[in-house]
Amino acid sequence: MPSWWNLKRKDIPPAKEREPHSTNSVKDRAEFSLRSFGLSLLQQQCAQAPKQNVFISPLSIFLALAMIENGAAGETKAAIRKVLAVPADANEEAVHKFTAALLKLLQSQGEAELSTANSVWADVRSTIRPDFVRICQEIYGGTAQTLDLSHPSSVTTINDWVAKKTKGKIPSIVTLEDITGASAVLTNAVYFKGKFRIPFQTEATRPQPFYLSDGREKVVAMMREVSLPDSYRSGERFEAAVLPYKNSTIVLYVLLPARGTSPEQILTDESMQELLVSKPINLDLFMPRFTLDFSGSLKKSLAQLGMGIAFQYPGADFSALGSTLFFLGEVMHKTCLEVDEEGTVAAAATSVMMDEYSAMPLGVETKTLVFDRPFAVVLRDTTTRAIIFDGVVYEP
Repeated sequence: MPSWWNLKRKDIPPAKEREPHSTNSVKDRAEFSLRSFGLSLLQQQCAQAPKQNVFISPLSIFLALAMIENGAAGETKAAIRKVLAVPADANEEAVHKFTAALLKLLQSQGEAELSTANSVWADVRSTIRPDFVRICQEIYGGTAQTLDLSHPSSVTTINDWVAKKTKGKIPSIVTLEDITGASAVLTNAVYFKGKFRIPFQTEATRPQPFYLSDGREKVVAMMREVSLPDSYRSGERFEAAVLPYKNSTIVLYVLLPARGTSPEQILTDESMQELLVSKPINLDLFMPRFTLDFSGSLKKSLAQLGMGIAFQYPGADFSALGSTLFFLGEVMHKTCLEVDEEGTVAAAATSVMMDEYSAMPLGVETKTLVFDRPFAVVLRDTTTRAIIFDGVVYEP
């Protein structure tokens, strides 16, 4: 799936403090880092685009940043680790171990499909160190290829790779202007497709109003499913529906904030824990059929989270990549999400450009949830508890 970074200089806002890493097992460390990073980044992106649809893949961006962290040193490495919520004092072997463990645990299973892919595209004139490429291949399962990044054919090659890995959902991620002069481009792709364990009945879908945050109404195709067992969740300032996929540990959470609360305000560590608490309540669910396409820069958000130094020259230290002149310039992210009666398709893409300076039981309570105003979505694996996608929907 989805994001990409341009290594060029720009002014960066100051960093914010974040809580230290404190979990123990490899799986817990990986989940903690991914969850903390994903929720923090989404909050930053929502602040950049108030009351707009925002949908990101923390998994895709995390993997792309983790790959580039392998080529960083000194304060730059520490800054990237801070943003990723990875222990600053962890050795490289430990970081690789829990990243590899996360990837292994998130393999496709049953009828749901989840795939991740990574690639390094080195320029023919590149000074990228072979050790960096080797780590990307061995730990992240990435492929490596040499290209003339100043030639239009390279744009086609990279975009075709992204399109293939996302089954055509993300058709392109870079332009010739983006990669010309780059020493290397790192790309990550994530793709998910799953059918709901209990699909919505198409004949029950009806046009109904959806109330936008500015007071306007929009008619949407509202799906309905009656008496969904064990599908209701609630927490402070929200109610939610949980929709599992067939033969998969991955589920879709759809969170409806209390009135007067924005969708992004309920996406917190606390709410992620509350979503895990099952309730013996059946759910009468009304939810829009919708499609989201998101594309945007992550540079400002990552800088505000603490990665500002990585975007500065002089200042950034990516000497482990092969040159003291490397630095990051831009981080772009592209995603798409399709939710209909049958299930869900989601995809994302991330690229990093490295430049050099130059069933219902009887007697059970039933709740009704109508998602007819802005809401939040989280696609999450229940085994690792890793957040694969998350976002807010202001206009379906």
